[in-house]
Amino acid sequence: MEQKRCAIIDIGSNSIRYLGASPEKRLVTTRLAQGLITTGMLSDAAMQRSAAVIKEYAALAKEEGLIPAAYATSAVRDAKNRDVFLQAVREETGICIDVLSGEREAEYARLGAAQEGGIVDIGGGSSQIVAEGYAQSWPVGCVRAKEWGEESGAASFDALRSALFAKFDTIYRFPRLFIPRFTGVGGTITTLAALAKGMSVYDREAVTSVTLTQETVEELARRLYETPDVERSAHPLLLERHDVIVPGALILLYIMQGMNIFELRISDADGMEGYRSYLEAK
Repeated sequence: MEQKRCAIIDIGSNSIRYLGASPEKRLVTTRLAQGLITTGMLSDAAMQRSAAVIKEYAALAKEEGLIPAAYATSAVRDAKNRDVFLQAVREETGICIDVLSGEREAEYARLGAAQEGGIVDIGGGSSQIVAEGYAQSWPVGCVRAKEWGEESGAASFDALRSALFAKFDTIYRFPRLFIPRFTGVGGTITTLAALAKGMSVYDREAVTSVTLTQETVEELARRLYETPDVERSAHPLLLERHDVIVPGALILLYIMQGMNIFELRISDADGMEGYRSYLEAK
């Protein structure tokens, strides 16, 4: 008997994504991690927004004849009141959310990207590096970096970079590994790649032809910072990321410098495909 396929719901710190019958992913930004740094808790409003999106995606999965399966990453993993959210979603949808450790999150990204060498993954609340025999996650993501930047009061791009890099210095500890090739995954990195390519409409296949260098990432970050937010928010690729894309780009720049990554290849496939492969192999 053929095993029924799964639809994957990725409950991230910035957005909730859906991978169903189509290879194109759906996304709704709910900012589940908003305020988490200050309170250590998921807010009621963010939990309600997120639960509503999960309920819609679970219904869509059933319409497509798929089994809905959901996993959560940094925001839920770190929240003191995560059980409240998990229980609410279970009661609303019947779905038991799998809360991933940072290491599992990293491994699924590597499995999904199916690339040799190392993987860099930047989310809303955490970032991961994974390679053969190595997987590490840090609580540094674009939503958290945005809040740190606001707290710093930085009034220029250089001041923001300095403030965030000083914060990152207290968190990241990079391994001494020689990895000749790195691939970047996740919404922050694929969006930067699409912007570097000059896209106004995301093309998942064209993105994989992009190579990001440290110079390209820094130039993009500076240009995006200097673009008024009203213009960033009007860009079709930045509707949901206009206020977190610069902090996300600075995370990527810091990682690339710290790991001596001079060229970063891009994969649209990430932990969602990896998690589905994991489930369907069980």
